[in-house]
Amino acid sequence: MATGKTLSIAEKVIRAVEKGDKKKVEIAKQFSIPASTLSTFLKEKEKILKLYSEKKSCGYQKRMRECEYTVIEQCVLKWFVQARDRNVPIDGKLLQAKAEEFAKELGHSEFKASNGWLDKFKKRHGIVFNRLCGKSAQVQEEDCSHWIQKLPEIVKDYSPDDVFNADETGLFFKCTPDKTMTFKGEPYHGGKKSKERVTLLLGANMSGLEKLPALFIGKSLKPRCFKNVKSLPVHYEANKKAWMTSQLFSKWQRKVDAAMVRKKRKIILFINNCTAHNHITVMKGVTIKFLPPNTTSKLQPLDQGIINNFKLRYRKLVVRKLLRDIEDERLLGTDLLEAMRMARRAWEHMVLQLSFPVHQRSS
Repeated sequence: MATGKTLSIAEKVIRAVEKGDKKKVEIAKQFSIPASTLSTFLKEKEKILKLYSEKKSCGYQKRMRECEYTVIEQCVLKWFVQARDRNVPIDGKLLQAKAEEFAKELGHSEFKASNGWLDKFKKRHGIVFNRLCGKSAQVQEEDCSHWIQKLPEIVKDYSPDDVFNADETGLFFKCTPDKTMTFKGEPYHGGKKSKERVTLLLGANMSGLEKLPALFIGKSLKPRCFKNVKSLPVHYEANKKAWMTSQLFSKWQRKVDAAMVRKKRKIILFINNCTAHNHITVMKGVTIKFLPPNTTSKLQPLDQGIINNFKLRYRKLVVRKLLRDIEDERLLGTDLLEAMRMARRAWEHMVLQLSFPVHQRSS
């Protein structure tokens, strides 16, 4: 006789086993789940039954609608249980990506792992989100306005193709989630969040049609993953703190200058006035201009969502790699060489439109 609420897959399986009129193999076949998933449910029997009996604390409605894509949900739930058994941190983006991967494999091209689907999936299975274990300087509006008024005069001799901006950004290249989904009441362990950081220098022109060679700065001069690699995806430098230094920046700008001289071009490059940029060499093809102090959050084009967009694209590539690693039961993680490849791919595939606060000159 039907109860007042729809039972979850896990609880249904447990009740069927307790009934005792079928073998476990038959029950697993009935619910289209592997025997290993059934064993996991039985192993967590007390926890699951307690969880679903506490309707108020779990946030269940008196009656919840069945999932429209039951097979997809069963596959995602099984994968989630297996991943958590390995203490793999799983966030919403990762779960949604895996759901859409299952949908594609099962021929449900119309399925979308939306945020709404994710919320309902979490409610149906009592899954919660748990966390695993600088102030910017004030922007002087007057300085910004004054500089914007001067800018047309500064760039009057340059076309938009020859007006560039470059900026450094820190990248936690392993991008491991610092939160994970777990069953309510389940103790959660995800290990220590990776603090491995590199500095990445990116640059592009005003028209968005050209990107400057990216520069990766790490801590190790000769990382183990570079062994037997003949050429690197992007230029790499190293120091103990993986920071930009005046020496490294001078070396990079000389390379850019040499490239522009070979092309018989003259460009103007806008950068912030941090201490790493305080040693500007004399160049033939590149003219350096500093942005006013403490105004980069408003005036620097790469700070207007472009670097953030790059990091989102990079994270998406890391998520895809993590899915493959979990599926193939490989050691989870991203080494420096893989990070460089993914960063190059993310940067090259970006369509840019730098927002310089100046009208393009008429031709």
